[in-house]
Amino acid sequence: MPRDNNSSMGRMVLVRVLVVVGALLAVLSLLAGYIRYQALDTDTVEQTAGELIADPEIRNEVAATMVDQLYANVDVEAALEQRLPPDQKALAGPIAAAVRTGADRLAQGLLQRPRAQELWVRTIGATHRNLISVLKDERTSLSTSEGNVVLDLQPLLIQLGERVAIVGDIDQRLQSNPDAGKITIIKSDQLETAQDLTRLMNFLGLWLWVVPIALWAIAVWLAEGRRRDILRMIGFSAILAGLLVLVVRRIVGSIVVDELATTESLEEAVGDAWDIVTGLLRDGGLTLMGIGVLLLVAVWIAGPSRYATGTRKWLAPHIARPELAFG
Repeated sequence: MPRDNNSSMGRMVLVRVLVVVGALLAVLSLLAGYIRYQALDTDTVEQTAGELIADPEIRNEVAATMVDQLYANVDVEAALEQRLPPDQKALAGPIAAAVRTGADRLAQGLLQRPRAQELWVRTIGATHRNLISVLKDERTSLSTSEGNVVLDLQPLLIQLGERVAIVGDIDQRLQSNPDAGKITIIKSDQLETAQDLTRLMNFLGLWLWVVPIALWAIAVWLAEGRRRDILRMIGFSAILAGLLVLVVRRIVGSIVVDELATTESLEEAVGDAWDIVTGLLRDGGLTLMGIGVLLLVAVWIAGPSRYATGTRKWLAPHIARPELAFG
């Protein structure tokens, strides 16, 4: 008998360990799945890009970046000097500064237009497809300079330059610098590491979720005579795992905003961007918590209490209908 008791205690310890390990792996599977679908799926990336450019704070920061790129690649002051009379060329500098203020407003107005937002989404999508083809090692070379993967904002810069009429011949000015309006996403010397991480996260994002389910199923199978208790423990573990994901998302978001935001307006834009980009992760955490709550409700309904018995009697006619039961 003592030996049987020791065996039973050892089995229950193993069962609880399986539940806890399953909960930790559920958190990892959510993170891996988020990276897999948010970072490696072009349709999801394009949808996120549309949500980003629709946010006013983010749109204003993108507009400011476009103006910075325009002024970095076009000598507006020199263009003004060519147009001004000789006795007024000294005004080129002040006028260029004033034009920049107007360019900020023009860029913000441009990005509010549906066609410009559609162009932004297409640009992000094309960049992402190019990136994925490289990360999956489907292409041996890139069409970008020096083998880097870049975000090409040149089409939007051309539209902005056409609105800033004083610049003139924006196409020719940008063609003289093929890297104008291109923001490096991944450098060529980082590709090998990125490819390895892509293969790993692609595999984990697709299959890691199976492991916690398998561990929980084994735990329930081993817990003969205590299965309701273990199911209750799994429910609480799922709730805590989902809550942990939400807490980690919030803490990391605060760190990212603090690191990247140098001004109050930029802080709002970065915060909005983080909320949008990590929306799938938030949904995953809430879903896991919801599954835990449903499991706890199911365990309670299956219990011996008077309220549980009454609930089962109330549900019996409805569960007898296959469309409701299986639904």
